[in-house]
Amino acid sequence: MATTRVAAVVVLLTTTVLSAGAASGSISAPTKSPTLAFVSGLTGGLALTENGLVQQPLVKTRDVGEFAWSPDGRRIAYVGLGGNLHVVNADGSGLRKLRGKAILSGLAWSPDGRRLAYTGADRGNVHIYVISASGGTPRTLVPGVQGSVLPSWSSRGSIAFTSARTDDARIYSAEADGSRLRTLVRNAADSFPSWSPDGRLLLFQRRECSQSKCGTAVSVIRADGSRRRRVALVPRHPGGNLSAVWSPDGRRIAFERPRAGQFGDEIVVVDVEGSGLRNLTTGVSDASAAAWSPDGRTIAYESSRSIYVMDADGSNKRRFVDIGLRPAWRPTR
Repeated sequence: MATTRVAAVVVLLTTTVLSAGAASGSISAPTKSPTLAFVSGLTGGLALTENGLVQQPLVKTRDVGEFAWSPDGRRIAYVGLGGNLHVVNADGSGLRKLRGKAILSGLAWSPDGRRLAYTGADRGNVHIYVISASGGTPRTLVPGVQGSVLPSWSSRGSIAFTSARTDDARIYSAEADGSRLRTLVRNAADSFPSWSPDGRLLLFQRRECSQSKCGTAVSVIRADGSRRRRVALVPRHPGGNLSAVWSPDGRRIAFERPRAGQFGDEIVVVDVEGSGLRNLTTGVSDASAAAWSPDGRTIAYESSRSIYVMDADGSNKRRFVDIGLRPAWRPTR
């Protein structure tokens, strides 16, 4: 990766960082803050920060939608204006526009950082595509599966994805070359699959109804399709993405749920075995887009177009970025 520093204006925000003081027994903040990437609410481009006050914009990025760090933390892939796929070094150099099809949703890096998988559209057909991170022609992952969306690339190499066909929605798994296709979950509407950090479990959502009452279940299944179990249930949920994310050690899952009887969402966490469900954002009017720090000790989240951070037990909440969206911590490896 080039070592030339990004030619960008360093913006000093006059925001006062709110400090509530950690409660007794709370998790202390790490001595050196990791780097947080986010979409600037002022410019629409990507920016980086370690302390929330000094921000480093990545030049030439604008109208950024979805983005994702490479596994080694050296690059960021993002979707720009018109659904175009780009890759840029974390210092702002080496910006490259890839020849991807128009991207609809989903960006997933391969474990070695050499390829990207994404949901793309081409002449009315929706598929998962795989492309080299250095450029080239994208390749359809599994041409025979129509409406394939939302890829999640396992640390063990396989890619999980959803078939969005309304008459037979399923979660599939396949190798990166499209081989060894198999069905992991049937009747998988609203699935949003996500591999655990060690690649042993797959997290997904599923609509469940009982006695005319429906909700969304947060569930996990083994990589071989066995031992499916519900971890948590969000009752009376109308469907849609709960934005469930794994903790770095794979022991906990954070997700969004509507606040009971009130407007907005809250961020809750549950142990992977289904115990210890608790609300981390009590007293917050609206919270979404939870992002675990690499050491699992801090969670960033979005609220009222600002980014806040808190300790992983929900204590020590403080404003981090005044106007920012979609926080994502830089991987440490």
